Amino acid sequence: MSNTGEVERFGWVHRSTVQDAACLTFVRGTGLDAIAGRFGAITEHRRPLDFDEYCEEAFAHQDRYPVIGLRSAGEWTLVAEDGGFQGSRPEVLRQVSRGTEVVSAFWNVNALTQFSHAVDGEVRTSFEALMPAFRQGTRPDGLEEVRAGLPWAGSGPGERGADTIELMLALAARITGEPLTPEWFDGDFATYPVAAWPLDLPSSPEALLDEVGLGQIGIRPAAEDFEAEPTELLDLVRSAGPARCRRAAVNVARHVLDLTAGHDQLVVAATLRGLEDGAEPDGTAIGEVVRLRRWELHRAPVTSVDRARVRALEVLRQATNRDPLTALLGALAEAGRLRIERRDLTDLVTAALT
Repeated sequence: MSNTGEVERFGWVHRSTVQDAACLTFVRGTGLDAIAGRFGAITEHRRPLDFDEYCEEAFAHQDRYPVIGLRSAGEWTLVAEDGGFQGSRPEVLRQVSRGTEVVSAFWNVNALTQFSHAVDGEVRTSFEALMPAFRQGTRPDGLEEVRAGLPWAGSGPGERGADTIELMLALAARITGEPLTPEWFDGDFATYPVAAWPLDLPSSPEALLDEVGLGQIGIRPAAEDFEAEPTELLDLVRSAGPARCRRAAVNVARHVLDLTAGHDQLVVAATLRGLEDGAEPDGTAIGEVVRLRRWELHRAPVTSVDRARVRALEVLRQATNRDPLTALLGALAEAGRLRIERRDLTDLVTAALT
């Protein structure tokens, strides 16, 4: 089969249910509940649905939580998302690929795409299909020999490249040895609602500031006042050492938890105690609490108090960032989403930093 034919055989996808937006993730292994659980699925709510029924279910709940559909083919399991993107997230790929191999292809109605390859808990390669030369991951060049010969944009003088969705599916087939066919969508899928994994904690103060700005963190007079000079608190934050920044982050988290009465769980108490005792920060346990509490918000009528308690837990999760300065800024940013007196937070932080 020519390289062109190798790609064009996936043209059927443009006439399929997932033609406009999808994320198709291929996981080596066939334990459906185990794979779904690593996606964050609530496995006790598993339902068998054909693919059209699954798409209706996913659409009906898209504003509240993701829904995934799984079925096995050969040595691999397809995790299909109609209009979803969980399988493109590094937080998910690391979970799902522990002890195995994962390939995912994502596209949406805005022509955004992403191809990802993860092995044994690390995202090795990830790139936008229109720009495969710009790759990220722990081994960004790890697929270059496998990718060679496929008609990517810019692979030859003046070449526009083949259809990006078809290219991603062709590359996935080279890796898995199991080319996707229309028959993969026949019959029932095991479908699950997903309690999505929290976003990774910010990697640095700069990354956080780029995302939310000083106004959200509460150390500039007003979020919209871009010309205003930072307050004295910003100078304190910049000059404080790691221990003081960590103490300030814990103070912010404890204050917010006290206000929302949200620290009645053993995990919360243990997380606070560990941070106060100087233990190596670990947000895994509190992250799991946040994930499941967010899921519970979708299961029954809730109040603003319920939402505030979950957001307070996220403040504590931010305080577990391994970098103390980023932990403080992240906790302040999350606290800023709550209706809390800014002056109280400023006083707490100032006391901890001086």
